[in-house]
Amino acid sequence: MSSLNNTTTKLTNQNKMTIEKWLSDVYYDEYGTHIWNKEQDGGNQLVAEIRGWGRLQNEFPTLSQSDKFQDEVGQFIVQAIREKIERDFKIE
Repeated sequence: MSSLNNTTTKLTNQNKMTIEKWLSDVYYDEYGTHIWNKEQDGGNQLVAEIRGWGRLQNEFPTLSQSDKFQDEVGQFIVQAIREKIERDFKIE
């Protein structure tokens, strides 16, 4: 078990992956209900998916309102991630 932890630590250190790098350019894809990060090579990496459609479609009078709310939640999460990255990793 400890050898797995050592291997994981070595890989993380070699790759120099950080939370700031992983979430440096997040955005919400309203057409797919996904939160993505734009990669430096031009690609996109899936970070999260906004779930709860089964419940949301029953919480509002119309599906359009449910869809709008789900998008607002996705945008809220992206904004929160961006604000936290800016606050916690601010270079002074």
